[in-house]
Amino acid sequence: MPSVIDLDALYTTHALFDESNGRTEVLELLFFILVPLTYHLMIPLHFDQSLEGRSVVRKKKRRILYEGHRKLRLLHVQNRNDISSKIKDQRGKLAEIMEPDFGLLPKLISSGGLNLNEKEKIEAEATRSGRSKRLLDLILANGKHHEFIAALWDSGQIHVINWIRGNGVYSPEYGDDWPLEDREIKVIDRNFDKLSSNLVTAHGLLEKLFSNCIINYEQMEFLKNETKHSFKHSEDFLSILRRFSRGYFLLTLECLRELNQDHVARMMEKLEEGEDYSPDNGSDLPLERRQIEFMDRKYDWLIHNIDVAHGLLDKLLSKNVINFQMMEFLNIETKTSFKRNEDFLGILRRFSHNSFSLTVKCLRESNQDHIAELLEKGGRS
Repeated sequence: MPSVIDLDALYTTHALFDESNGRTEVLELLFFILVPLTYHLMIPLHFDQSLEGRSVVRKKKRRILYEGHRKLRLLHVQNRNDISSKIKDQRGKLAEIMEPDFGLLPKLISSGGLNLNEKEKIEAEATRSGRSKRLLDLILANGKHHEFIAALWDSGQIHVINWIRGNGVYSPEYGDDWPLEDREIKVIDRNFDKLSSNLVTAHGLLEKLFSNCIINYEQMEFLKNETKHSFKHSEDFLSILRRFSRGYFLLTLECLRELNQDHVARMMEKLEEGEDYSPDNGSDLPLERRQIEFMDRKYDWLIHNIDVAHGLLDKLLSKNVINFQMMEFLNIETKTSFKRNEDFLGILRRFSHNSFSLTVKCLRESNQDHIAELLEKGGRS
């Protein structure tokens, strides 16, 4: 069956002309003549010819025409030389804000923007920045600007396109489709270990980010790799986060709050303001280092004495200390009580002060005062 026509060749060609020189109107007219005609020719003869089938086809045509026109307007860049000079001028910054992995390279392969040998050379680079620079050099050398802009669009990197369009200068029309500021990225980098120690990517966060189209399927699968330690999961997510648009960054904060990670969202809000994070009064803050170190020292005793299985998880769920995904994870029947306790303590050390206090309260309600007293002692020591 014939595949759906690729609009990229049409809208990227249109996007390379200056609207002031009169050629835009001609191309736009050709676009709205050729695309409907092409779609009439491309629709397979064995499509359902019932009223419902024809309605589906018409809706599909209208959607594609609308999407094509929206892409044309969004991707307005003046000309080939202009794109080339902007990419060349912004090469260093583009290497820091674009995401070369998780879909961009396959899209360039399918559009002819790269060949397989070039893809292998890019993937041989050890760092994201290195892969991005190698990709940009190949795009500039081969003159594949059209394909590059189209691949950025299809991989959801509109903020990178806007950076190229504005040559690094923000315009209100870009909205939140703009990269994070240098100062924000630098502060994230300086506080990388602190954020990695408190962020929980498992138990619902990745699924929520995926359902909100903040990450794609490849990113979710990469971050859910079961062979990784939870700390490594957080590190990998933060490496992806620093290349998000401002809009995706703000949506990530909303997702964290919805999953009872207000303390992490609050840390990131501090970072958004360009400040180093420092604890102040309030309950939605991460546990202090001394509390975590105390739990680490008492780890063996805690893991052999805490009782997670009999009632504690239900109480924590009822108080919104853990979510349903966490409870399901901890309640897997094949786990031994030792493994269940171990996993729970791994989650506990990433709680906020408020969630930690509620956990102590739930321990008392579950007749585990000896555990509660020990954890409270760690908070006072």
